Amino acid sequence: ASVILQMTALGLGEVSEFPFIDPPDPRAVRDGYALLEELGAIDTRRDTPHLTRLGRELARLPIDPRLGRMVLEANRHGCVREVMVIAAALSIQDVRERPSEHRQAADEHHRRFDVPGSDFLSLVKLWDPLRERQQQLTGNQFRKMCRTEYLNYLRVREWQDLFSQIRQIGGQIGIRQGTEAGHPDRVHQALLAGLLSHIGVRDSATEQKRGPAEYKGAHGSRFAIGTGSVLSKAQPKWVMAAELVETNRLWGRMTATIQPEW
Repeated sequence: ASVILQMTALGLGEVSEFPFIDPPDPRAVRDGYALLEELGAIDTRRDTPHLTRLGRELARLPIDPRLGRMVLEANRHGCVREVMVIAAALSIQDVRERPSEHRQAADEHHRRFDVPGSDFLSLVKLWDPLRERQQQLTGNQFRKMCRTEYLNYLRVREWQDLFSQIRQIGGQIGIRQGTEAGHPDRVHQALLAGLLSHIGVRDSATEQKRGPAEYKGAHGSRFAIGTGSVLSKAQPKWVMAAELVETNRLWGRMTATIQPEW
């Protein structure tokens, strides 16, 4: 989807006709177009697909189209800072580390930032104290603190740098942070704009079975909530997931409770 978005913005024509040295799988191209249509970024009703106004703005943001769509929607909901923090975090490898020999200690440190009902908001809850401690400590002290609290220092810096990039480019297209904190429901509604095909509803037919509840998702998919999520035991009726990953089964990672009315 990112490639199609950038190629269309640059006026390079149809992806299927572009002379790639190693052409992408046609199914990947089809899925890419479908995602951009889902996000409202591209209009394929004409002979040649073209970007919508929203698509042109998306093409300028240095992140995945799903995440960029969240940032654009956040401007409407008054929660730009929170969604930029989340989008930057989801663009990189998780800053929280769980070494196998210290897994319990790491979990205890990370659990301080848990927010009931939302893995996304735990990222915002982690962001603020991290920034405060960084300002109070020297570079070496901050690096040492990250190691003690099972946070990857280099990924924390990458998170902060990417947030700054998104904020800077967002400002150029009129997306600016407000002075007040965004309401959690508004944050989730903004995130939902990029995760429409990652919604799941709990399957009542599997509730009597042992193990994690199964959720019915888009396009006939069925997934379970990963064990690291704050929702893994709560198992609410409706959820959205940042990503769906297939291992021994399909798992929803980084999840939050949503309301179908949204």
